Amino acid sequence: MWQGVTYALLHGSWAHLLVNLAGLAVTGSALERVLGARRMVALFTLGAAAGACGFLASLSVDARLPAGMDCVGASAVLAACIGAVTTLAWRERVVLWVAVLPVRLRAGWLLPLFLAFSVCEAVYWPLFTAYGAHVGGWLAGVLLGVLWRRR
Repeated sequence: MWQGVTYALLHGSWAHLLVNLAGLAVTGSALERVLGARRMVALFTLGAAAGACGFLASLSVDARLPAGMDCVGASAVLAACIGAVTTLAWRERVVLWVAVLPVRLRAGWLLPLFLAFSVCEAVYWPLFTAYGAHVGGWLAGVLLGVLWRRR
């Protein structure tokens, strides 16, 4: 039962871990100011669970993916943060690192960038990325952002 969330604590390599940590650093500070600690924990947990569901859904509909494909990493949690920050704090400035160059932009720009990257993952790199987990986590973040924005 806990595998649906704990997979997000494992990573395939140090580079994988560092990329996810860098992404969480970009979105995390803006989100924590808006959400607070409790909602951040809920976002992380629900983002990981939705990512697991998205990954399982992609396995069932994409014939290119092997049945025994593994899913590890906090990418679905990062995607949930991107979804939430684009609905809750879209005007906030974030720093996106492109290679070694910092690019300052409004958080709302993360939405089209994330969607374009997800399409590339699904089309070009389906065996190397858990694109279903990314989309599942992102949807959870958007839905939680919309829910929390109304309160």
